[in-house]
Amino acid sequence: MKREHPNELTNCNALTLAALVLVATALAANAATEERVNKHFTVTAGGTLVVDVAFGSIEVSTNDTSEVVVDAWRKVGRKNKAQEEAFLKDNPIEMKQDGTKVTIHTRGKGRNSASSWGGPIINEANYIITVPPKFSAGLQSGGGGMSVSNLTGEFNARTGGGGLGFAQLEGPLDAETGGGGIHVRDCKGTLKLESGGGGLDVAGGSGSLDGTTGGGGIIVKKFQGPVHVICGGGGLQIEEIGGEVRGSTGGRGITLVLPSALTGVVDLSTGCAGIEVSAPANLAFTWTPRPGVVRWRRICR
Repeated sequence: MKREHPNELTNCNALTLAALVLVATALAANAATEERVNKHFTVTAGGTLVVDVAFGSIEVSTNDTSEVVVDAWRKVGRKNKAQEEAFLKDNPIEMKQDGTKVTIHTRGKGRNSASSWGGPIINEANYIITVPPKFSAGLQSGGGGMSVSNLTGEFNARTGGGGLGFAQLEGPLDAETGGGGIHVRDCKGTLKLESGGGGLDVAGGSGSLDGTTGGGGIIVKKFQGPVHVICGGGGLQIEEIGGEVRGSTGGRGITLVLPSALTGVVDLSTGCAGIEVSAPANLAFTWTPRPGVVRWRRICR
């Protein structure tokens, strides 16, 4: 029977201890402190919700009450629990009401208790808010996605990075993201959309549309009203627009599906690809290619 050498046993124990220390360190690094806040505000129709947060996603939808209901959740990870609790204390979730205006604010003293911590930093948050059907919203986040649905009012949304989604809104919408796509469904009003690095996808709705993206494609389908879109580096897909259409892209091609009747000028340009036009067989129109357009073709349907 082979006997283990004492040095081998010592080395094995040392390796086991080192592994346990590494696991314990990793678990400590992944630990985080969570915070939950729930609050109700009694309001009347026609009010305004203002959200200005350092980070996190924001979801706003309607309820059948005369209240603004806020469910907020935050999770932060630092070197230890004391630093996490200090961060939450120095950067509290502040909520206040001034008449029909409800404000949610988390930009605090700006102290970052992780300045001496070389490990991973966790900053996560989610704000789920419901408001009466007729309510405006002004939203801003340093980073995180946003969604707003089923409301009538005026809407403004800004995020440093993250996708934006809007559905069944009535009223002007001004939305911007530093990176991420913007999706709009059945919204009515003056729509202004801008993404630094994601695509735009608009389906249905009416009013006017002004969309810009630095990268990513643009898709607009069955919108009633003038459409003006500019794409830095993706393709354009524009289908059955009930109004004037103006669009350009620095790269990729353009696909245009014309409605049964044209109700405005169509002006499209692409820097390095072709334009494909699909139109009803009985639709007569004059197509004048811009200088520099590589090719274009008509497809009858």
